[in-house]
Amino acid sequence: MRLLLFVGLMAGLSGQAADFVHWPAAKLKGYSPGLKAKQPTGKAQMASEQLANLGNYTFMVARRDESGEPEVHAGWNDIFIAQDGEATLIYGGKVEGGKETQPGETRGGKIVGGKTQKLAAGDMAIIPFGTPHQTTVEKGKHFTYMVIKVEKK
Repeated sequence: MRLLLFVGLMAGLSGQAADFVHWPAAKLKGYSPGLKAKQPTGKAQMASEQLANLGNYTFMVARRDESGEPEVHAGWNDIFIAQDGEATLIYGGKVEGGKETQPGETRGGKIVGGKTQKLAAGDMAIIPFGTPHQTTVEKGKHFTYMVIKVEKK
């Protein structure tokens, strides 16, 4: 219900009509095992799937079995909705040693002076554009979450 409310809100804020989109809870829960199977061996254990691209916002589901690298998006806000497992979100501060991987996107290095927030199933976090962030996962654990990317206006 929270997701449907959010979709309606975003459509209203963007000033454009959106197609109705619905992902039943059972289907969302079913992504975690499928994404685990898609993770490449020998690399960071992460896989994602884009669910919809609706112009100024994009919906994805992701699973991490290892920590990600720091990242900063100049043109996108990220909204995380935790589905399964747990992680720690490091946010704020500044990124040292990161590289611009494409215009407006920085990845790598380390976050200095950031804060931390534990995330578990049902939690939601909004990461404003330009905010360094990194999702860390303890060894032996996993984290599955929805990512809603909203274009900066």
